[in-house]
Amino acid sequence: MSSKKSSLIHQLHGVAVRKQNDTFATWHEINGAIGKHYTFGGLWAEAGDIAYRLHKEWGVQKGDKVVLCYNFGLHFFAAFLGCLRAGVVAILVYPPFPPLTKTLTKMEKVINDCQPVLILTDMAIMAMKKVDELKPFSKSKGMWPKDIPFKVTDAFSLASKTRSFDQEDIVESDIAFYQYTSGSTGDPKGVMVTFKALHSNVKLFQDCIFYGFARDGHSANDIVCFSWLPQYHDFGLNFGAILPFLAGWRVHLMSPISFIKKPLLWLDLMSKNRVSLSVAPDFAYHLVTRKFTEAMAMNGGKVPISNFDLSSIFSLLNAAEPIRLDTQDKFAVTFSEFGLRKDWFSAAYGLAENVVGGTWLPGYHLSKPRGDDNNSFLAVGSTETFHDTLTVKIVDPVSQCELPDDQTGEIWIAGPSVAAGYHGKPELSSEVFQARLLPHDDSSRDQDDTNLGITFLRTGDLGFMQDGYLYVCGRIKDLLIINGVNYYPQDIELAVQSCNGARPGCVAAFSSDDTGEGDGQLEVVFEIRNANKKTAQAVCEAIKSVIIQDIGIVPSKIVALEERSIAKTTSGKIQRRRNRDLLHANEHKAVFVLDQSSMLAGEGNGHQEIGHNLPPAEKFDAIMTSLLVSDYDPDSGWDENGLTSLILIELNNKLAESFPATIPSDFPDQYPTPAALKEYILSPNHGSFFLVEAPSFDTSASRLPWPVITLLQGVCVILLFLMLSVSTVPSYRCYKLIIYDGAPPALGILLPLVFLLWHISFTLLVCLSKWIVIGKYSSREIPVASIYYVRWWFVDREMHLWEMLIGRYVIGTPWQWLFYKVMGCKVHSSAKLDCFVREFDLLEIGENTEISFGIKCRKFGPWQESERYAGSPSLRFRPIRIGDGCMVKGQVGPGVVLGDGSKVEKLAAVPEGAQVPTSAIARGSPAHQSGMTQPKKNTEHDKKSMAVLRIIKCIWPLMELYLTFAIAGSAGWAITIGLSGFEWRYATLLKAFLIIVLTGIGNLLVCIPMKWILIGHRKPGPVTNNSIFQKSLDWMVDYHFFASIVLLDLVADNAVMVNALLWLLGLDIDMESKVWTKFFPPSKVDLITLKKSTLSVTHFDVDQDGEYKKIHIENTSIGHSVIIDGGVTIKSAQINPLTHVTADIHGDLTTTGTRMPLSRRLVVDLATPLVIAILFLSLIPTFELFQLDYGTSSAGFLVVKVAVTLAVFCDTQFFLHMLLHWITYPSQYFCGTQGQTKPWSMIMFAIYMNLHRHLEDFSLLAIFWGTPFFNWFLQGMGCNVEGRALFFGVRLYDLPLVTIKDKTIIDSSIVSGHSWVYDGVYIGPTTVAGVLHEGSFCLANTYLEDSSKETHPMQFVPPRLNGEEVNLKNLQSQSEDMEVV
Repeated sequence: MSSKKSSLIHQLHGVAVRKQNDTFATWHEINGAIGKHYTFGGLWAEAGDIAYRLHKEWGVQKGDKVVLCYNFGLHFFAAFLGCLRAGVVAILVYPPFPPLTKTLTKMEKVINDCQPVLILTDMAIMAMKKVDELKPFSKSKGMWPKDIPFKVTDAFSLASKTRSFDQEDIVESDIAFYQYTSGSTGDPKGVMVTFKALHSNVKLFQDCIFYGFARDGHSANDIVCFSWLPQYHDFGLNFGAILPFLAGWRVHLMSPISFIKKPLLWLDLMSKNRVSLSVAPDFAYHLVTRKFTEAMAMNGGKVPISNFDLSSIFSLLNAAEPIRLDTQDKFAVTFSEFGLRKDWFSAAYGLAENVVGGTWLPGYHLSKPRGDDNNSFLAVGSTETFHDTLTVKIVDPVSQCELPDDQTGEIWIAGPSVAAGYHGKPELSSEVFQARLLPHDDSSRDQDDTNLGITFLRTGDLGFMQDGYLYVCGRIKDLLIINGVNYYPQDIELAVQSCNGARPGCVAAFSSDDTGEGDGQLEVVFEIRNANKKTAQAVCEAIKSVIIQDIGIVPSKIVALEERSIAKTTSGKIQRRRNRDLLHANEHKAVFVLDQSSMLAGEGNGHQEIGHNLPPAEKFDAIMTSLLVSDYDPDSGWDENGLTSLILIELNNKLAESFPATIPSDFPDQYPTPAALKEYILSPNHGSFFLVEAPSFDTSASRLPWPVITLLQGVCVILLFLMLSVSTVPSYRCYKLIIYDGAPPALGILLPLVFLLWHISFTLLVCLSKWIVIGKYSSREIPVASIYYVRWWFVDREMHLWEMLIGRYVIGTPWQWLFYKVMGCKVHSSAKLDCFVREFDLLEIGENTEISFGIKCRKFGPWQESERYAGSPSLRFRPIRIGDGCMVKGQVGPGVVLGDGSKVEKLAAVPEGAQVPTSAIARGSPAHQSGMTQPKKNTEHDKKSMAVLRIIKCIWPLMELYLTFAIAGSAGWAITIGLSGFEWRYATLLKAFLIIVLTGIGNLLVCIPMKWILIGHRKPGPVTNNSIFQKSLDWMVDYHFFASIVLLDLVADNAVMVNALLWLLGLDIDMESKVWTKFFPPSKVDLITLKKSTLSVTHFDVDQDGEYKKIHIENTSIGHSVIIDGGVTIKSAQINPLTHVTADIHGDLTTTGTRMPLSRRLVVDLATPLVIAILFLSLIPTFELFQLDYGTSSAGFLVVKVAVTLAVFCDTQFFLHMLLHWITYPSQYFCGTQGQTKPWSMIMFAIYMNLHRHLEDFSLLAIFWGTPFFNWFLQGMGCNVEGRALFFGVRLYDLPLVTIKDKTIIDSSIVSGHSWVYDGVYIGPTTVAGVLHEGSFCLANTYLEDSSKETHPMQFVPPRLNGEEVNLKNLQSQSEDMEVV
């Protein structure tokens, strides 16, 4: 071995010093933007720092092996150079990307083979590792290396880059790195590349390039390179980093994933950055040629790249895989008009065992016919361009004798670039790297004995020399011998690729003979395009014909495979032997098999698709034809195809379920024809559905008969009432201590603590009961007919009570965080929660995470009759992990893992078990990945500011309590004066009741000056004051508003007085619009204009990207759960439920006949005092009961007394609910579908809607959700409950019109027998069945009758009329056809 000192590091250092501040490398993201760049000096400094850490901090010694496990990017090159400088052996591995089980298996094989001491990585890979290891059901989390430390190198501070280290005693024979290669035929082997081989190969490349440039009179000093080749691969490493650095050239790089997703980006960036040199494998040239031609055709001949100019390109190198003969012609014809020079083409040949490069040939040279072989081959080198240090011979692989020109043999190479051998394989290394030529037995032949003593590298490639040019034919092991004739698989594969339906670069041809020693038959496997899967038989027949015609042999078997299933190496080369093994083991994902005896599909059941889904294009067409007119025409407009407003909803639902694309709510405006929408949806620029890991459970809970379940739930209801009453004892005793006869007036200041003490008492009881009844929630699946369900149901119902009575006042405060911590939730103190969560022990929330949508770690499954489920539905519990810095505005299902920095958008529903990657954006239902977020970094100032805000949120609720009692004291004083001398049995009750009412009104009036004093008038424009002080003021005013509207929300929502209040707060609203108070926080109202509109649950995002933007809504009807972005104008439109409005909408909806005049609105508002009066009267039985003197005041008796009183109050509300329901609701039966024909019916219906919601809340009916008791209540209200069903909120309206089929589960959904457009009410029967998951909407004329089906969360189920979709815009004209109960 050579002991000469290596000069590579010295030369690299010289370049770094000479070009210290010159830009060396620029990384481009998938959108073309610059992500990071290095100067020569900057990269060298970072490499020096890594070398320093390797040697000084991490104890790595010269010759130790270190794995480089990096995401695609520039940090990999810094780490590689750092290893070179430290004299450690760099081990290059493929970065671990999904599926992790596959990529980690490859990395594990490498690690087991080379035994490294350290793994260098970056933050992205480290985050992926941490997230994967935290996934409860991850199959790969145990596959990450455990005994080898990981060290992150891209998180070092700039200050540390001043340190460096260089190993002084590096010699040429020292190993620089291992290049693991599987080749195209064998298992991975570690090629040991020495410093000498690396340096020599880089110089070989550099000299070849200099030769080509000098030959044409060009300077090679200012070359600009471009590479998207994988950095862990020999070609990508040398051409993308080492060569340009040593030569002092500038290089532009991007990820190979970016190229695969956007092939034309390569051309675009070469044009924009005036690139002169680039390299790519053959398939890339064909791919960009095809994509460019297709884009031109779709754009009507318009060039898809702006200012496209390739005149700067001197040479494009084609290497790393067999080169097709038509590559140069097709590429030149397509791009010559854009400045591409005529002699742009260069071919190269190399292999990892020779570092990478072997030969380089500028120009295009074809071979001449050789005897009986008429095949043409492309030259990849010549004796004229061979480097001085390179020796190339064509050798008989058996006799090991040199062959003359025109004879095919094995290519042997000798020179300083040849590697040292394979790691750990001395015998194979000797055979491959130490080959020697043998003399011919025939002494009459001329022989060159000068080469007999040279050691050669056996490449394993077949080739020949002709007229001084080198031609490569293929791999020896891949050679097909059929009927005694040699065939090259590349020729067959190129013929197959010419057939429509076969994916280019995804074909493998091989012999059926597994030994490779005798005759076999031709077998072909190929990936078929998804669009051609239904015609797979015809594609296979066409391939058979082409092979017979072009090659002259009959294939014995042709197999069409699923896309992306053919076996390839990590560098993208076809593994022919591996594919043959998979085929013979019947492990390929076959779509169709054509053999000599029969046509088989899969298991031999005839032609059938793999899976149940059609290819994307056909699936789109199937959805359209199922919903639109029978003569559906994709090129006609939506109106011509029969699109209605509710068909639009169903289209949105079906498209969102089937494609990972964000479907705009106004897609008919953006994409005027189905064909245009199809092009958008099938565009490769969309994201993808998330990987789902939700393994099944073994249901093992003990079963109970349904009557026993009902009995236990009845006992639990009594316990819930007792808990409410027990919590009153401390506060009642405290109250008595404060107001006893002769108590000093100063004690009155303690009265608010009575209310606070009740909150604390009930909260402690809830915590205690959770730990007693449940303990810790666990990941499992249970039948509902089990004791575990009863235990879960009890805690779930008490949590609902806590949220309704207490949680609403502490939401978003540290008190909520403390409660959840006590309940077992693993939530970081810096997390911001503006929602409620359940199943606490299964939930983990990371640092600086914001959550504004409720989270439940459970999910109901359909009713099942199997013994396993005891004739009941299932209930699954899975853990949810939300990483650091996440933002959750949509629904997150059980089992979901959100990577750090990920974002769930509003109206999104992340499905059960989904694994959301780091920094991913989730949109849609079911959610899909639609982009990446920018990492959010909190400074120390931010952390201090948030700490201040948390302190304010701790203190402010107590201040609100005292403010409320101050207003109550003033109201009591006024009422005492006003009612002085008033004698009545219930005067005390009336006084207390009026104090509560006036306190609520007073709190609302206080909102007005608070808003104007603390916030003022907020105008559109940049957010100029975003200080923690202003955030605190905004939060305090909004908190007071939401705490104050509790009474208003219960008795007077949608009333004209609501409009007046919001107008006084700054909302630009008329008195005709109809809104819900709680969706207009004072901090936002100045930025909203509402005119003649009806709004349901609507959320306004007025703060967009650091700027306040105005929202204008006029003559519009907006459905439930609609999101409206700032800056949007909506006029004369109907917005369906669950819509995100991001752009202006100008519809054609009119209000004629559907708007209730202001005079009738005022009549409806009379329901407010009616509700208040009814509430007061309903308190009389409770008051009488509580006033009875039983002669004892013990705590136990007080508990029973309060419990009974509370039960009487709820029963009173319940019976009032039923009575008023049957008084007000029958008017609907005569109102047809619109109220203007009978004004009184519309008024009664409005009163019914207000009373229904309010009385249901007052009667605490939510306690009975999920029990037969609630079903009996529904039947008493006229609902048709056909058997056993479960209801878990949110609302049921128009119960006489609703049918709930047997075995139905309604979970946090809305079911109604009416629909609203403006103030027009349209009624019709509604039937529901199956499982309605959270956020489902079923309005009038909805028919769901399959109990085995489940709705997707956050979706609106379109109504149907006589089996057809109903268009809400045209309901007036259809009213006579609607069934009215």
